Amino acid sequence: MMSEIVGKSSSSGSLTPTNRRPVLSTMELLGRCKRLLALKENQTSNDLCEIKERLLVAISNPSLTRIDSLASFKESPIPSRLSSCSVSSSSSSSLSLVTGISGSSPDAQNYRTHMLWDYVKVQDGCRVQPELATLPVEIQQPVILKELIQCLVGVRGIYIQPLPPDENDGDTYFTIDSQLDKSVTEVVQSILPLATYFMGIQRIMAAGDGHGQVLNALNCALQDLTSDFYMLISKADEEMKRQQMTIQMLHYYLQPTMWVMEEIWKVMRNIQLNKCQGAEVLNHLYGRISLLEGNNAVQQMMINLTNTAARPYMQKLQLWIHKGQLVEDSNEFLVQDNGTGRLYTPASYSNDYWEKRYTVCRDGVTTFLKKHTNMILATGKYLNVIRLCGKGTLPIQEVKLDEQLQPTSGGRIEKVINEAYFFAASMLLNLLMREHDLMGHLKSVKSYLLLGQGDFITQFMDACETELSKNVDDVQPMILENLLGLTLRLSLARQDPYSDDVHCELLTYDLVTQLSKILGHNGEEEEAEELEEELEEEENRRQDLTGIECFSFSYDAKWPCSLVLNRIAISKYQLLFRQLFFCKHAERQLCKIWKMNHTLKGRPSRQLTELHRSLCTLRQHMMNAIQNIEYYMIYEVIVPNWHHFIERLETVESVDQVLEQHQNFLDECLKRCVMTESSYLSRAIFKLCKICIDFCDFIQQESLLEPSKSFAERVQHFDWEFKYLLVSFLLKIKYSARKNANSFINLVHWVNVNGFYTDQMEKLSLQTNTDQDEDQDSVC
Repeated sequence: MMSEIVGKSSSSGSLTPTNRRPVLSTMELLGRCKRLLALKENQTSNDLCEIKERLLVAISNPSLTRIDSLASFKESPIPSRLSSCSVSSSSSSSLSLVTGISGSSPDAQNYRTHMLWDYVKVQDGCRVQPELATLPVEIQQPVILKELIQCLVGVRGIYIQPLPPDENDGDTYFTIDSQLDKSVTEVVQSILPLATYFMGIQRIMAAGDGHGQVLNALNCALQDLTSDFYMLISKADEEMKRQQMTIQMLHYYLQPTMWVMEEIWKVMRNIQLNKCQGAEVLNHLYGRISLLEGNNAVQQMMINLTNTAARPYMQKLQLWIHKGQLVEDSNEFLVQDNGTGRLYTPASYSNDYWEKRYTVCRDGVTTFLKKHTNMILATGKYLNVIRLCGKGTLPIQEVKLDEQLQPTSGGRIEKVINEAYFFAASMLLNLLMREHDLMGHLKSVKSYLLLGQGDFITQFMDACETELSKNVDDVQPMILENLLGLTLRLSLARQDPYSDDVHCELLTYDLVTQLSKILGHNGEEEEAEELEEELEEEENRRQDLTGIECFSFSYDAKWPCSLVLNRIAISKYQLLFRQLFFCKHAERQLCKIWKMNHTLKGRPSRQLTELHRSLCTLRQHMMNAIQNIEYYMIYEVIVPNWHHFIERLETVESVDQVLEQHQNFLDECLKRCVMTESSYLSRAIFKLCKICIDFCDFIQQESLLEPSKSFAERVQHFDWEFKYLLVSFLLKIKYSARKNANSFINLVHWVNVNGFYTDQMEKLSLQTNTDQDEDQDSVC
């Protein structure tokens, strides 16, 4: 019985149709699913282009909508999009124009194209295009609505065809089938600009990817906007399938989106055309916000884009003003580190570090931070110094700053910057003034380089006079250092805790050469010619320079006091010291001659008495002039300006103000000591001292017991040379005071006591005017 049933069943099996597919078991289905998943996981990113093309073919070919057709489509692979028979190269070439990558290479054609549909053209000969004229208007609308929705996301249609991208701006425009009803055509034409805006934004995003952190952040924000747009189109597609959407309704619902997309498209196109990066992108976005007053939706969208794009920039700002640190990739920030790859040692922590290490990059300054640029730069510099001194910095307040450090946060960002600045400024100022005793270092510099410690200077000159009178090449710096240490221990300077920072220095040029190089040829033509002649003379007499002409003190300030007492500041102190020191040396030589003259006072010879009288008169004139010049520079210039400087230091709030006040003090002292006005004036005091020293050397070498005619003539020559130079110097000061209203006119009153040189100044002035008139007449 069982066999019969089996036989019947087997015989009946021949009755089943031959094309009937066997039913798969559950295990077989699971196996196929696992193989498909494994195949999907092994796919690379290059397969995305092929998948997209298959989807395009599946969407555009009605014959592939059945399951059997899809199965056959899966079995037979289609040609690659790079082949000439499958996909047109119009879209890829247009993208390459935007991105700037040649379309001939495979990498160029695959460049981010998996992110864009970009109206890829799929050629299919089996596709039949129905005529719109044969369809009533009620049927035309659903067909066009479907293509319109696909066109908004970059899918090529049948009746709405994209034109080749414009060569000027690369935008895509469309043509509509002429058989479409006119009323429908007008509505479609009013919606199609949205597709132009959206696809233009997508292309610019693809072109700007990887061109800086700001553009990457902006693209990230636009990706969120793209997702929202896709969601909106998907909802419209669902309503269309339910037959609850018309073209007129779609136009109504897309109006707000079109306004937003148009504004974003304009902004992104301007950014691309101007090749903006970093701060330029933020400036462009920030500038559009104020222009969108009255359109709240678009303005709010622009505010959100600006804040999101500025997030990497503001993170760098936050790290700089709270830690004093710059990230490695800081090309888009307003502060640039010029010391990258350079090892800064404590000896180089001076003006180079403060002025040149960190500077403002003008291309990185944003509009909303422009007025705070100097404060931001100073804050980070302060924190760098504090960190190098081993002190802590301000902790980053992540919770509050996420909302406050935004370009559109108004006064809140200003508050954060001010708080960070005042914290860093007060902490560094306290570090310099209290922990490192900057005031003590400044007083120490004044004592040694401005001759404030009188007993020390006198003892040092007594001890080093013999050594400094030698030729500069014969002077032993080690001997000077030893004598300096001895006088420091013997004088009241031994109580100075920073006396070890003072050292001796021998320069290779005298004061006149140094001032001539600093001032250059800023004077009149005659002074410039004299300057060139004197420089040539200096070149010839460098071998005759003595140690006293090239000597100067130097001060080795330790970090961080070297920020204030840097090389430039010490150089200005040395200029003042060299002039004061040389005047002091001339005064000492004149005092020696005075002692020698007293030993010869009782000689009975009449000729010797007259010669002695003229010699003593000249010596006294020299002594009065040199002493009055010293008194003016010390008590009329340095001491009053020093007191003003100390008073102002008590009210400063930052290191920059300390640097500014210190710079003003030195500049004012140099100016009023007649060292910066004119090349002639700056050299006159040194030349007066040089004449006095030469006169003293002549007197010491000659014997007064045997007076001669040549000796008397030589004394008269010194008298004429000294008075002519002194009167010319006083006359130049008066002329300069009339033109510039400078304050060193008091020097004339100190030297010209009781109007002693007034008559000679008038005669010289009259003679100078007469010579000028004769020169003009000869020229005419």
